[in-house]
Amino acid sequence: MRNRQRSWLFSAGIIILAVIASIIALSSSVTILGNKKDLSLKQGLDLQGGIQFILQAHCPAKTPNCDISSLIDPTINNLNNRINNGLGVSEAVVTYQKDATSNNYFISVELPGLKDDRQALALLGQTGNLEIINTGSTYIPAGTQVQEGQYPVEFTGADLDPNSISVAYDQANNPIIQFEMQGAAKQKFATYTQQNIGQYLTITLDGKVIESATIQSQITGAGQISGSMTLAQAQDISALLRYGALPLPLTTAGERQIDPTLGQAAIHQSILAAIIGLGLVVLFMLFYYRLPGLVATLALALYAALVITILKLIGAVLTLAGIAGLILSIGMAVDANVLIFERIKEELRGGRTLGAAIEIGWKRAWPSIRDSNMSTIITCLILSFFGNNFGATIIVGFATNLLIGVVTSLFTAVVVTRTLLSDLVSFFPWVVRYPALFGLPKDAITVPTYKRPAAVNRGARVAALAGAGDLALSSDDVDEE
Repeated sequence: MRNRQRSWLFSAGIIILAVIASIIALSSSVTILGNKKDLSLKQGLDLQGGIQFILQAHCPAKTPNCDISSLIDPTINNLNNRINNGLGVSEAVVTYQKDATSNNYFISVELPGLKDDRQALALLGQTGNLEIINTGSTYIPAGTQVQEGQYPVEFTGADLDPNSISVAYDQANNPIIQFEMQGAAKQKFATYTQQNIGQYLTITLDGKVIESATIQSQITGAGQISGSMTLAQAQDISALLRYGALPLPLTTAGERQIDPTLGQAAIHQSILAAIIGLGLVVLFMLFYYRLPGLVATLALALYAALVITILKLIGAVLTLAGIAGLILSIGMAVDANVLIFERIKEELRGGRTLGAAIEIGWKRAWPSIRDSNMSTIITCLILSFFGNNFGATIIVGFATNLLIGVVTSLFTAVVVTRTLLSDLVSFFPWVVRYPALFGLPKDAITVPTYKRPAAVNRGARVAALAGAGDLALSSDDVDEE
């Protein structure tokens, strides 16, 4: 009885999950708590093109003779963080090259599908050097450029806690940036604001004033940056503050549009390949495994909806390599089902009841399912690591999409397929009378389904069956209700 209740709970959960996944997979946007989230699948540079910026790296004004070569990698890491989290662009390509003639370093930033190049330049080109300066009783309007050394610097962006920086709204529904200090700067900031009540707290970003506000009281916790900012500006500034100043100042040396190398024809061909592959897999499962194949097809439909849902929610960017990873994962999605069904057929041939064949078949197939999927997952993680750290970004999309597909297929095989097979026993016990429904000969199944009498306990049933000599059954052979 306990197993049946658990099966019903799993079935209800699967139905709810299928409904939610289907809605998200078929929707282009969703509104959550008043915020509209775009759910459209984005395309990579090879499919839709984008914008390329050429940025020249310079030494900071304070250290004009710096070693640029040692600071170029941290600069690229900072740019990647700004791109992925500030612009919300994935699959960007950031590389650098040293000009042999001038010994200047140039950084190439390729952004797929980006339309607002001004926002990108504002985010990538700014050094992001935040300073809180002491202007005393002098109010400085926002946008004013302050000369270096004109006012004492009390705090810098390095004093901010990156995890505390976020964009919120004030009572007038204007965007503000919330922040907190970290380490020793927290107490120092509290002491400074206590001693300067009535004075102006002026915040500059790359020397330009973004806020000059009167200190009303001591600030011991979170502070905020407000002013005449749009939401996009607030998000850009928060990204700059969260990831700190660029180790090297950058200036724009060039900009150009990148045409797609493949385009819509490749997308249509990939979709066609996916449909053909999915269709052939479904036909094979239905032809060879019959009723269990139908169960696998239902699980495969949920798998497809879940994969699309996950890709939309994480904002994944589809490249041709990523699409190839998804198509490959279709075969992986039914691999576990094949192992389970073959074991079930073997147990049915051996004379077990349908319930016992499903339970024991799954248990004996699980080690192979676990090991094969773990091997693929480890390979995907290795590919992703090398792609992110050694410039081979083309394989990152392939590895990521294949990883998502494998993990999702593991879930559908372990939870969905097993639950649907258990429901098959509970609601349609008569199906075992027709071996053809399982792709077996007529005489392959010799034991009908068995329902335990209410007055007979588990141990008595096993003893009675064994004593009667009908069939030597182990405790694993007994169906649980």
